[in-house]
Amino acid sequence: MNTNLKKLVFIALYTAIFVVLSIYGTINLHGMKLTLQNIPIYVGAISLGSIAGATIGFAGMFINQMITYGFTATTLFWVIPQTIIGGVCGYLFENKKVKVGGGLKFWICIITLQVALTILNTIIIAIDAIVFGYYSFIVVFGPLILRMMVSILTGIVYCLVLPAINRMTKKIH
Repeated sequence: MNTNLKKLVFIALYTAIFVVLSIYGTINLHGMKLTLQNIPIYVGAISLGSIAGATIGFAGMFINQMITYGFTATTLFWVIPQTIIGGVCGYLFENKKVKVGGGLKFWICIITLQVALTILNTIIIAIDAIVFGYYSFIVVFGPLILRMMVSILTGIVYCLVLPAINRMTKKIH
């Protein structure tokens, strides 16, 4: 199979997995999400590179937004965090700055990306709240400390499962 076509197929597959996990594999607790939705972004970024990671993040979140809310004034803002995380993750791994399961550096990378995702999402929540007129400091920033703790915990879970998933997907890439 043509390498570019194979890469495109994997991007589409990881995007589809992201969408399924974001819709059906997410527990929403009043502004906090417990989810494994970003695993396909990380797997795609690690194995296929920064462009693929960013594409999976963008396309996956865009499809999720369209299914969940339709196209709104802030839809394109909501895709920015996953796009950035996918691109940065891919860059770090394709340039050998970090190795999968590479000890402390790997853990710091994944957990930092999850915390950055939470910060970016908080900014988007603020923009969304301003645009749609429901802004309140408490609504936007009240749960931030708890959301940060959830993002760190999620990052730890990702660090535990990504090496195994990476070993399995290496066989098919």
